[in-house]
Amino acid sequence: MVFQMDELDETQLKNHVDSLKQQLQFNREKTSVAIPELAKWIEEKMNEDPFLNPDVLKDNPWVESSKCVII
Repeated sequence: MVFQMDELDETQLKNHVDSLKQQLQFNREKTSVAIPELAKWIEEKMNEDPFLNPDVLKDNPWVESSKCVII
């Protein structure tokens, strides 16, 4: 978000500074570390995904047993 500082009042500026301070405290992880971890997590969960493993759908009590028919 781009701010024109001359268009903001004191309260808005203070809120913006507070927001920036919170963002600085947020612990970020490098993408070179996060992406391989995410790929590993996805691969581990593939067997549990009902879209990739139809056998998982059999255990789901919320799956509709019949097709929807419009009269």
